[in-house]
Formats: sequence, structure tokens, C-alpha cells
Amino acid sequence: MKDRATPLNPFVPLVALVAAFVSALLFGFGMASSFWGLFLVIASPLPIYVAGLGWGSLASGFAGVLAVACLLMFFDPVMTSVYSLGFVVPAFILTHLAIQPVTGTDETPRWLPASALARVFLVVGLIEITLVAIVLTLTEAGLAGTVRSNLYEVASWFEDSDEESRQALADLVGFWDSLVPGTLVGAIMVSHAVMGALAQGLLVSFATPMRPSPVFWQLRLPVWPSVTALVAAAVALGVDTLYGSTGGLAAFVVYLATGIVLVLGTGFLLQGLAVLHALTRGMGMQPLILMAAYVVVLVFQPFGALAFAAVGFADCWAGFRERFGVADDA
Repeated sequence: MKDRATPLNPFVPLVALVAAFVSALLFGFGMASSFWGLFLVIASPLPIYVAGLGWGSLASGFAGVLAVACLLMFFDPVMTSVYSLGFVVPAFILTHLAIQPVTGTDETPRWLPASALARVFLVVGLIEITLVAIVLTLTEAGLAGTVRSNLYEVASWFEDSDEESRQALADLVGFWDSLVPGTLVGAIMVSHAVMGALAQGLLVSFATPMRPSPVFWQLRLPVWPSVTALVAAAVALGVDTLYGSTGGLAAFVVYLATGIVLVLGTGFLLQGLAVLHALTRGMGMQPLILMAAYVVVLVFQPFGALAFAAVGFADCWAGFRERFGVADDA
């Protein structure tokens, strides 16, 4: 089956150039701005997704390379590496696999469903949290030291000078430190899910995507993410209880295991939302119900997201859609 995004397509270089410029601009301005600039950073993979889902792997690949080269002129290699590995590479991998027909013919191709894309999404996230843990371990302060020093720096913005406040700050850092790497990678992975869906929606509305939109309500994770999350949570709790997480191999194991749980939690969040989409199919009030659900997820952090992640985790074992008579996956 031919990919319509070939070198002969005159739009590919132009699309790649525009996507690279916009993506690099979003990330660069976001990193140079205040707290609200994080929204620009989160949106930075959107142009890469638009290029890939609309014009093929060649467009998204060129866009990613050009965007990284552009950022190298203004940012240090470390920050550019964060952009490349955290945003560009996952966007390219997911779009490349999404637009590759897996079976069928040229006339009636079959594409990777939402469930398969979600599995790739989780594998990418697990690779990223492992790389983050390894890289931070190799820093001068070590994994725990680097995370805690940055937490202290951020938390000290809100600190008073009295002893009680300093103790509260120390307790806060001690509680959150092992959650930081997984939370950051998990947030990046959620941004990929949102930007990929948004890119497909924009292409459906204003252009012609290379594939039809995956059916989100059919998204189902296999059993291995839930089993892996349970094992990782047990390991993190056990090692932290027995050895603590202040440094050395114990800190690496606790941080990595906790990060694995949080990254897999993004998959459970997607499955929980898919359950809601499925159970409200055909209802006249579905748009309002879904709008309310997404507001809860986005605004009431972290409890809103945790609630739907819990639903997704339980669905791996309980099969809510089968119990309520929702049609099986296509």
C-alpha cells in the first residue's frame, strides 16, 4: 500500500517546515515564559501530529528534525534533548504507526485500532520514565538529590521564614519526591494523547487525514499494564519501607517503580474515559456528560484524573462494557 506522503508530494516540505517552526516556537516561548507557558509546551507536539496524520511519516519526520535543529540555535543541548525525546520522537512514532495499514487492501485498508495505539503509547511512556530515571541517576547529585533540590527550589517560592514553615516544606518534599519523575512523564504522555486526538479532529474538520479516526470508546488495555502496575506499586512500597528512598539503588528502584505506576495510570485514565464514552453512546445528554467529565479531569487535579484512572484499572478486570451490554470491539 502506497503512502501518499512521498518525496514527490510538493506539500510535504512546506508542511514540514511550517510544522517545525510552529512546534519549536511553542516549546521555546513556553519554556521562556511564566507558569502559563507550560500550556504552550504541552501543545508543542500538535504540529508534528498534524503533519504526520495529514501528510505522512516523511512530513512528521522532517518537521521533527527541523524543529530540533531550530531549538539547538537558542537552547542548550539538555533542553533540546528533553524536547526531542519527550515530544518529537513519541509524536513521530505514534503518527507513523497510526497511518500504517496493518491488513486489508489498497481500497479497504484496516488501521491500528485505539487499543493497539494505546499499547504503543504505554510502551513509549515506560521507555521514557526509564530513561529519565537513568539520566537523573548519572547526575552529580544523583536521582533523589536532583529531584529534591528542584522541589525545594520550587516550594521555597511559597515558604515563610519561620521554623514551622521550613518543617512543613521538608515534609512536603519528603512526600512528593518519588512522585515527581512519573508525574512529569505522565503529564507529557497525556499531552500526546490530547494533541494526537486534537490533530486528527482538526484534519477531519479542515483537511483530509490519512486514516479514519480510531473509535475511542472501543479502547481496551490488555491485562499486563494492570499486573505491572500492581507489581511496581508493591516494589516501590516495599523498598521504600525497608530501605528508604534517600539515595543509592533503593532510591532508583523506588523512583522508577513509582514512575511506572504513574505512567501506566495514564493508560488507565484513557480506558476509564473510554468506558464513559461507551456507556453514554446514544444518549441525547452524552455531550454534556462528557464535557462535565473532562472538566472534572482537567480542573479537579489530581483527584478527577485518579477517579477515572481507577475506573479504567477496574475495567481491565470487571469488563464494565460487557456487563452493561455495550458492543464488543470491532
